[in-house]
Amino acid sequence: MGISEGQQIQSICCIGAGYVGGPTMAVIADRCPDVQVTVVDLNAERIAAWNDPDLGQLPVYEPGLDAVVGRARGRNLHFSTAVEQAIVAADMVFISVNTPPRPGAWGPARHRGSRTLR
Repeated sequence: MGISEGQQIQSICCIGAGYVGGPTMAVIADRCPDVQVTVVDLNAERIAAWNDPDLGQLPVYEPGLDAVVGRARGRNLHFSTAVEQAIVAADMVFISVNTPPRPGAWGPARHRGSRTLR
């Protein structure tokens, strides 16, 4: 699956529901109501917090984030642990996860980068 030239992106998947992925995708969903945005994470507790009806329980605090999530969640912003399903359905995939350190390395070489993705 892919996007052809001139074709609009209709669905985005973001892997990682942390401090970067969740808020960034919430803003994209809020600003692009015709794009379906799914944020996935293996941490079921974190996904449950993003889906909590009480917006005061979001796992990340940014001023105004609760209002942004409240406008988009359930409309075109979704949080799920179904990682593979969301990736397959997406036109675009963002990866927003911690980069694991490489033991014994220093500086920029300390992080493995995208070579560890499978």
